[in-house]
Amino acid sequence: MKEVRITAVRQTVYNDLMAKYENPIEHTCDIRQGQQWISVNGQCPEGMCPAAWLTLRDFVRQLARGKGNFYDGWMQNPMSAMISCNDGFRPFSFYIETIEKPKATNPITEKPKALPTPQQRIDQRVERLIAVIGKAVIPRRQIVAELDMRQSSRHTFINNYLKPAVANGYVVMANPGSPTTPGQAYRLTAKGLALYTRLLSQAE
Repeated sequence: MKEVRITAVRQTVYNDLMAKYENPIEHTCDIRQGQQWISVNGQCPEGMCPAAWLTLRDFVRQLARGKGNFYDGWMQNPMSAMISCNDGFRPFSFYIETIEKPKATNPITEKPKALPTPQQRIDQRVERLIAVIGKAVIPRRQIVAELDMRQSSRHTFINNYLKPAVANGYVVMANPGSPTTPGQAYRLTAKGLALYTRLLSQAE
């Protein structure tokens, strides 16, 4: 249930009615203008005038249950009401309204590190290939051997190492005029050499 705030807004005193009908009373009301109470679970808040609570109770409990819009658009704030107590000589007007609590937010926590994406895994393989070639011109069979790959893993080498390296401008054929020659070798481009140098500095 929602919490409901009760505010004593204004007291109206009918002195003519008091003089004509009321017996003299030394002490009448302890409520002061601006005084506030909070009703929890639709219950009478501590310190609330019991007589005033009788007139407020039904409205407070409906608001606490999330209901409102009394009398089809009576209040500017549909989740509120202006109710007077039942004292005919000096009634107090009370503004009652639901308290909208801010929505709880999740505490900021460190995000778990994401697993490497397929592209990141390919980049690491390209770096391994560049590290193997270095400043030399190396045949494919030698590259595969230094990568600790079986010679039968030709398609794996081409698809996961060589093609990405060539596509990104790091590696070129040493004999581009004979692309299918069995002894084809590979070397690094200027871009590949720059990356190779950077990898060496990071390893130090």
